[in-house]
Amino acid sequence: MPNLTVYERTDYRRFLSAHLQYLQRLCQFSQKSVNNSINELLTSLFVTTKLLSEIDFVNRVNNSIEQSKSNAPVLLSRLLLFTQSSFHANAFVSLYGTNFEYSAQCQDDENIFVPAEAVIYDDGCSCGMYANCTTQANFIETNSVRNISIKGMKMGCTPSESFLSSTLECFYDQSCLDLIQQYTNYSKSLNPLSTISSRFSPNTTVNELVKSSFIEDWPTAMNYSSYYKQCSPSLCSYTYVENFSVLYIITVILGIQGGLTIVLKWICPKLVRIASKIYYKRKNRIDHVRPIDSFAISSNETTNTIIQHTTWNSEIKPMNLTSRSRLFFKMIFVVIVVCILLGVTFFSIHYARQSKNKSSLYLVHILID
Repeated sequence: MPNLTVYERTDYRRFLSAHLQYLQRLCQFSQKSVNNSINELLTSLFVTTKLLSEIDFVNRVNNSIEQSKSNAPVLLSRLLLFTQSSFHANAFVSLYGTNFEYSAQCQDDENIFVPAEAVIYDDGCSCGMYANCTTQANFIETNSVRNISIKGMKMGCTPSESFLSSTLECFYDQSCLDLIQQYTNYSKSLNPLSTISSRFSPNTTVNELVKSSFIEDWPTAMNYSSYYKQCSPSLCSYTYVENFSVLYIITVILGIQGGLTIVLKWICPKLVRIASKIYYKRKNRIDHVRPIDSFAISSNETTNTIIQHTTWNSEIKPMNLTSRSRLFFKMIFVVIVVCILLGVTFFSIHYARQSKNKSSLYLVHILID
């Protein structure tokens, strides 16, 4: 109807058009809010100090997505809160006359004024105190006292507040849609909504739909390969902890001892040959020395020198260096062997203590082409 005043003040046909337009605007604002949240997420930087594994990458991105989901309804909720608070705090009178009613005209000596009284709804809720007072929506037949209730719909202080408290159950029921079509003289066919493809139940309030931004599903796609390629790491590293192993220490010690056995088998014969050659050379170079009188020096013969002493009558026997040389080389050989054994022993003890006191960390670097 072009003029809704032909209906009763409590007839829902006065509010139906306003509720549908309000629902359309809520959906549009919700789409803008969601698109802004998606653009903000896609244009944000994803910075990490090191390359993340695929599991950590998925967790980090999911956290960012969940935060964007929670931020999407914020703009719409703040806008609704601002308008609702402004209307209620300033006591604006609705054009539909649903929150305040004008009483009889009053006049004093100087002014003429019309006082307004707050409308009372279910459970004694006054629109002067609360903005969300509601009652069941009904169609009122002309020249009749019979009221036809509309499933899920509410009327209240303002069309916006009452619609937020309503549900969309009527739009899921074909009989309810037929009822609306009958009382509004709507000629086109109306098909009910399907509950199969929706995660919201029919009795979900419009306010809950607004808080969820009317989002049925928020599919996401993450590509770890693109993230890895974008980072383009030139060097990757990982660490692992190796616990103390007695078997490993024993194997290392036996391996060192086995290696020493091979080395000593190769060195010892050569040392013996060298010592023997040195010994025989020194043996062949032994000279006999005899004391003579210091004042009696022979003529200028240089080949054989004989020294005699007046007070010495006996001849000194030549020195035998065979036993001393042999003892000297034996001592050198023993010292070398002892030093090698002590080195092996100290190294084994030191290695075993380090492995026992703390675990070894190995850092492996893999160069990426």
